[in-house]
Amino acid sequence: MAKSSDLLYRNDKYGFTLRFPSWWRNYCVVSKKKLDPDSEYELHFRFKYKGNVYDDIFTILVFRMTQEDWLRLGYGDSPLSLIAARDGRVFAYLTPEELPHEFINRKTGNYDYRKYGTPIGLLKRMVNRDVPRIVQTLRFSSRAITMKSTPYRSSKVCSCRIPRRRRKPRR
Repeated sequence: MAKSSDLLYRNDKYGFTLRFPSWWRNYCVVSKKKLDPDSEYELHFRFKYKGNVYDDIFTILVFRMTQEDWLRLGYGDSPLSLIAARDGRVFAYLTPEELPHEFINRKTGNYDYRKYGTPIGLLKRMVNRDVPRIVQTLRFSSRAITMKSTPYRSSKVCSCRIPRRRRKPRR
């Protein structure tokens, strides 16, 4: 059940919503930059701490394929996790496998927990505990139209006029 204090993210392009814990407001920014050449659309929820934006907390990717195609092409064995399949599209998410490189101490080559302990703890909580809950809140609106028709326009297209029927004179 959603709490009234949750944040609601609405995506009008694909007609879905996600619910986030309200405290994420201070630690997350959204980017729609497409990085994967196989995806149709991407949403990157990036970690923000004290004015700096780091790597992704998680990414939602939309692929133009069916769930059967997803499995046939081997995506089921990839780091991507399937969320839903709808209208000829697959919605999946990806979480990072490592902490951001900015958290590494250059002298030791290890993560600097003394300097970055708080943001590391927040990011681990977000990725490991919150993201699995968030992706379960994905809901599609019943009126979602994900494929909009775009008419082709050309000067070489003939008009399709139907000749008017002539009325027969009355007798």
